[in-house]
Amino acid sequence: MIFPFSLLFGCGGPVKKIEPAPAAVIPAAGEYVEGAELLCLAQTEEEAKKIAELYGIELVEFSYGVATFHTTENPGDVIKRGLEKGYPELSINGYSELY
Repeated sequence: MIFPFSLLFGCGGPVKKIEPAPAAVIPAAGEYVEGAELLCLAQTEEEAKKIAELYGIELVEFSYGVATFHTTENPGDVIKRGLEKGYPELSINGYSELY
């Protein structure tokens, strides 16, 4: 009996070296500041603009239900102010490393 997966053995040809992905392109100065970008889910761009007005921050981009905002204030203070006033919740745009 021949199993379907047995046909895959030995069918690789020469091994190709995989190059690492290029480093992320960092936007030009003034377009992005690490930790000063905030995110929020919104149904429409109009809703995102209203959220920006509530917080007094700038709407940078709206795409696929995610609004990106920029603030010159301490992002933690902006988030805290929104929680105290019951505004839609924001989060800091960034990444974390496990190691």
